[in-house]
Amino acid sequence: MTSTDEVTLAAKLGTNLNSAHGHIYFAPEAANAYAALGLSPHQQYFASRGAALGAVGPEVVIATFFNFNPAIVHRALPSAWGVATPSQIQQARIGAAAQVMEQCAGSLEATVAEATDLAGQMLEGLTDEGRPLAAANRSVPEPDEPWARLWQRLTILREWRGDVHVAALVTAPVDAVEALVLHAATGVVPKAGLMATRQWPEEAWQSAIERLVARGLVEADGSFTAEGKTFRAKIEATTNEVCVRMVDALGAANTVRFNELLQGYREALVEGGAFASLLGGR
Repeated sequence: MTSTDEVTLAAKLGTNLNSAHGHIYFAPEAANAYAALGLSPHQQYFASRGAALGAVGPEVVIATFFNFNPAIVHRALPSAWGVATPSQIQQARIGAAAQVMEQCAGSLEATVAEATDLAGQMLEGLTDEGRPLAAANRSVPEPDEPWARLWQRLTILREWRGDVHVAALVTAPVDAVEALVLHAATGVVPKAGLMATRQWPEEAWQSAIERLVARGLVEADGSFTAEGKTFRAKIEATTNEVCVRMVDALGAANTVRFNELLQGYREALVEGGAFASLLGGR
């Protein structure tokens, strides 16, 4: 049985990994790097995150990314692979991520070697069965530049947790839009933000609400019922409990230190404006 402390460490690790990795989706440096390759805005997200998988068709990305409207994935793929190769896109992605981290967290450069080593130790203790995005990113040749190497290792770990979360959603079970409705009900991310990025039509959202109402999980306005709140919390708990394996791979004390380092990068990235476009700035 896992301890409460280990689950708390795993949850905190997930939050920190999301931020230390996730600036790549908002930084203009990344968009500029993809545009320089000729990728259009609607191709950039799916091609850049999916590049580690190789020149796959849209169906693979729809399945692994889980909650995006298939129509927008089909707009991006496979046409993006005719503009630039997965390897070219991957290199642009890693380069942009490293550039942003160095710009925003350069004062923390002395910690990069330690953080990279801790990430490597954690990865050595994890296997990737059932975790396709983690496995794909692990197969990418490690870059030599220190910030780039750190970011790529953090990306593998972030996708490892993400693959676990998708498995928890599938097992719950909820489908792509139902998962978004439940996410919106938590109040962490508003419906408007989820609809804007995942681009489901309003009728799909309302249909998902109707299905969840029938299961007693949400009210007609999309807010949680008591049962629904517990149901969604169980999905998060399952994710965190499985991700205790990440803590076990590194050890609790080292995971505490790893979280401290990641928290520093997270704060530096926020303060440095890496997420400003998400907040309406930059």
